[in-house]
Amino acid sequence: MLKKYKFNLEIPAIILFAVILIPNLVWAIIPPAFDPLRVESVTKGVDIATTIIQVLMIASLTLLTNEEASNVKQSPLLVTTLVMVLLYIISWVMYYASLFNIVILLGLVLCPCVAIILYAIDRKNIFGLVLASLFTIGHFIFAFANFLCIVIPGACVY
Repeated sequence: MLKKYKFNLEIPAIILFAVILIPNLVWAIIPPAFDPLRVESVTKGVDIATTIIQVLMIASLTLLTNEEASNVKQSPLLVTTLVMVLLYIISWVMYYASLFNIVILLGLVLCPCVAIILYAIDRKNIFGLVLASLFTIGHFIFAFANFLCIVIPGACVY
């Protein structure tokens, strides 16, 4: 299995991660007036593990190429990846417009994860796919443990 992979800079993956990262950087530098996402996390252990997985995921998708994958070209997987990124950006715009509900939360959590998973599938990068799946699990645990009470009052038991 490892024989199919070579170290190679994957520019489309770098672009994908940069586009996903930009709204996060804006949020870190210029917080919106209404900012329920800026809270202290109750899932610190999950957060650390998810961050480590995230770094490995980004490295695997930007530095490893499966030689069996074709050149990046328009495909249903990549079109859906772009749609997920667009929905993610729209979710951030809505969040900055002081709208925050379960749909916006799902847009902020689900869309970038689905985009990365679909990209990994398209590129036939099993390492990226496994790491993206683990990252998605950690991202969901973090998001819903920390924010479900905000969007659905009474949903939390702690």
